[in-house]
Amino acid sequence: MRRTGRLSFLTLVAGASLVLGGCTSTPPTSPETTVSSTSSRAPSAPAPSGSIPAATVPANPTAAGPAPTASDGGSASQAPSSNAPQPTVMATSASVTLFFIAEGDAGISGPAVGCGDSAISVTSQTVTYTDPVEGALRTLLANHAAHIGQSGLRNALADARLTVDSVDRSGTTTTAHLSGTLSLAGECDIPRVEQQLLLTAQQAAGTPVAITINGKTLTEALSLK
Repeated sequence: MRRTGRLSFLTLVAGASLVLGGCTSTPPTSPETTVSSTSSRAPSAPAPSGSIPAATVPANPTAAGPAPTASDGGSASQAPSSNAPQPTVMATSASVTLFFIAEGDAGISGPAVGCGDSAISVTSQTVTYTDPVEGALRTLLANHAAHIGQSGLRNALADARLTVDSVDRSGTTTTAHLSGTLSLAGECDIPRVEQQLLLTAQQAAGTPVAITINGKTLTEALSLK
């Protein structure tokens, strides 16, 4: 009986020790466990020194502002200066068509001219001009031969001393202004001179041309009165 009681006592003491040991044997959370739980989050990378905030950089460079205009100093849309030089008319080298008189032809070989004559076209050698009307009239008036080669054509302007002062164009109207002196051999030279001048000028212009001599109309300048 005494042995049994002793064993029971020892068993009771050992169980109590186990119970107490279970209450005090749970180790505290180790520092390593705490560190690993916090170090699993990646630290935020610091912004580089001097970096430009993304919000200030436009996605499209052309959206950074409106295109420059003349008012803000931009050169893209500046209005041309009113003092800009005007384009220069280039000189042309070509032959011109001149008209002379076939006496007594009665309009058979060309346009009829008073006193039973005809006006006949002749192509000149190459001349240089900036205005075709001026070039043609100048070439006609520079010829002072009474007859044109072996053709038998007469030049009623042979004794004239005329120069072309200007050729004015206003809309569809072209006027050639001449100055100088005329010398007519007789009444029949009036229509001859008139047609030589008018047909030569009109052929060059491609349209009707009015002619003045010393400020007078051609009709007034050719009048014998």
